[in-house]
Parts: sequence; C-alpha cells; structure tokens
Amino acid sequence: MQFAEILAFTTFAWIASFTPGPNVAIAATTGVNHGLRAALPQVAGVPIGFVALMWVVGLGGMAILQASPLLVWGMKLAGNAYLLYLAWKLCFSRQLSSSEAIKPLSLMQAALFQIVNPKAWMMLVAATSTYAIGHADFVARMSWMSLGFVVPSALSIMAWAWMGQSLRSWLLVGNRLRNFNLCMGLALALTAVWMLTL
Repeated sequence: MQFAEILAFTTFAWIASFTPGPNVAIAATTGVNHGLRAALPQVAGVPIGFVALMWVVGLGGMAILQASPLLVWGMKLAGNAYLLYLAWKLCFSRQLSSSEAIKPLSLMQAALFQIVNPKAWMMLVAATSTYAIGHADFVARMSWMSLGFVVPSALSIMAWAWMGQSLRSWLLVGNRLRNFNLCMGLALALTAVWMLTL
C-alpha cells in the first residue's frame, strides 16, 4: 500500500470505529449497567468477529453478495430486526444490572454479533472493495487492514464502556438511568431504521 492509501485507510478505520453505532451503543450501555469489566469480552470479540468477517468478504463473499441481492436484503432485515429488539429491551430497562437490562455480551456473542451488525457490513465492504479486492498484494493488504481495524475497534469499545461506567453514580440519581437507557435505545432504533434506508 502507498503511504496515501495507508493514511486514508487508517483515518477511515479510526473514525468508523469510534463513531456511534451498534457496537459502541452496546458497550456504553454495558458500562453503565454492568461496569467496565463486563464489557471486556466485547473489547476482544468485536475486533475478532469484524476481522473474520472482513476476510470472508475479501475471499469471495463479495461476489456472493453482489450476485444475491435477495440475500443482502435478508441479512439487512435480520440485522436491523435484532437491533430493534435490543433497542426495545434497552428502552424499558430501569435498573442497574437488572434482568430487564441488556445482558453483557460474551466474547463469542460479540464476535457473532458482527454478522448482523449493519454498520460493520458497511465498513468492511467499503474497506475491502476500496483497499484490497483486485490488488496483486491482496493478502498483504488484508493482513495490514486486519491490524488496522483491530486496534481502533478494541480501543473504541473500551473507551465507550469506560465512559458508560464513569456515568454510573451520576445516573443513579432520580430518573437519569431510565432516561439514559431510553435515549440509547431510541438512538439504536434510529440507527437501525436509518440503515434500512441505505
């Protein structure tokens, strides 16, 4: 990769990883409701799942997706339906660590969640089609991109979960936790609806 490409990809990876989306919403909510330690499996699981999915797309999944618009639409519906389900649960969660709240994701759940995460699909399809597919040094580019996504992805989940945990004591006053969960649930729902229109 040329320096300009590395710079462009790195900027894309960091911005895309830290901007709001399903992964960071779940991380912040986990931090608030269960603490930073509960989000650590997600810190590892999200990058693992994302990079594995990126390799699948890069090694032939893109051709399958391009040949099957119905499959793409089905995956889009399934992913956004799951996001709306999480949003619904979150909107009605009113207690820290309650059975109503979204449970912390295990490493495997966080990794598998990337399959139905519309933002992850948009990121990896954009990245692989722009920086890797069709290039002679495909494997080297994909390897570099894997590392380039792992670091910001893990750090963004950690940062959002830490911010969530930092708000715990403040949110215990009055209806703040209920309002926070409601806002995060609505943000997740709006994200799902917005992604359905793309």
